[in-house]
Amino acid sequence: MPHPRALHHLDFSLVDTLPAQPIAAGRLVTGLVARPGAATLLCVPGGFHGAWCYAHYLRFFAARGMACAALDLPGHGGLPQAADFARLAIADLAACVVAACDRIGGPVIVAGHSMGALPALLCAATRPVAGVVLLAPSPPANLASARALPAVPAGRVVAPPGLADIGERFLAAPDLRGAAAVARRLCPESPEVINDRYRLRVPVDPARIRAPGLCLEAGRDTPDRHPPGQDRAVAALFGFEYRLLPEQPHCMMYSPDWRQSAQAILDWAMRL
Repeated sequence: MPHPRALHHLDFSLVDTLPAQPIAAGRLVTGLVARPGAATLLCVPGGFHGAWCYAHYLRFFAARGMACAALDLPGHGGLPQAADFARLAIADLAACVVAACDRIGGPVIVAGHSMGALPALLCAATRPVAGVVLLAPSPPANLASARALPAVPAGRVVAPPGLADIGERFLAAPDLRGAAAVARRLCPESPEVINDRYRLRVPVDPARIRAPGLCLEAGRDTPDRHPPGQDRAVAALFGFEYRLLPEQPHCMMYSPDWRQSAQAILDWAMRL
């Protein structure tokens, strides 16, 4: 049965039809393979999310001839969660991103959303990437103005947010039908990953990232996790370009106006 028109932006089924390959306990989903020498946009999801959240981006960039892929990190996007999943940390996720870059082989623009920004940055500090894109990024520990958040209990996986929280945090809209479409795809998260972000345990040395970057702030983000000025400060720390998208929610890659963020990335990438 087709999705109601109002929920087209929450139809992620394209990802289920794309070529995928295992990569370092994760999975690499390919939208378009790069021509020799051309860069691939590698999209890294944030907490509770999988490659599915970039379904629209994969279609958008492929239609414009830009190579693109998205990553299911270990235990995410429907992948089985190992017995030690609750010990998985952001450093482990970064190792998966590095492995994906190595598998792609050519130039890579690594893009990370929310908590996915941290493994993307760690990858960029390890590999000579062509560019970095941060979408509503979690701050690294060495951002002077970063605000720590209360820790979650260690040792057991963290359930995804409920419908009301999905609406508020991810969609910035009290739409339970929309939240339900997202909830069907979310997975539990490792408490170590969450606490790495919440307790500011992941520093990233700006001197180790030589690539240009773009940081997109969601103007309708939640102020507890993204207080005013934080995303701009992240961009300044790494010397990245900064752009505020005033009407975008935290999960700008599947908002009703997701094309705005996709076009901002494309315009920036075309100038590299």
